[in-house]
Amino acid sequence: MIAQLRKLRQRREDHARDIVSAHRVGVDEARQDVEMASQMLAEHMRRAIDEQNAAVSGLANRVVKAAELHLAQSRYEASFAKAGQIKARGETATLVQREREAGLAAARHRYLQSRKALMKLEKLADQLDKRAAVRRAAEAELLDEDRMPRANNDVR
Repeated sequence: MIAQLRKLRQRREDHARDIVSAHRVGVDEARQDVEMASQMLAEHMRRAIDEQNAAVSGLANRVVKAAELHLAQSRYEASFAKAGQIKARGETATLVQREREAGLAAARHRYLQSRKALMKLEKLADQLDKRAAVRRAAEAELLDEDRMPRANNDVR
């Protein structure tokens, strides 16, 4: 019965270990998403700054029409809106990463619990084996004594 219980606990531990591995993969993917969003935002901001500098340089030292100012302003607003979208995507990726890390922590906790239960059961099985070994040795000794011819010291 203990052997069956040990097998069951071992399966539970294996399953918990597999779940931890799956959660690790999810966390790694989420971290990559956060990193990619951060890189996208940095790249977009670099390009936006370059474009704005070029636009301002093109408008400097000359007479500027209102249409040119409106065009520069609309480009700036579009760039700002896109930066906001990228930033929101990054924040969403960060939230997903935190959720997955929490899931990983819970999976690790369940794995540790199943591991402790298995270790406890293995310790119990070892103790029972030791007790049984002592009993078997005592039984063997008794059987050996029973099989030995007894000397008849009853002299009358």
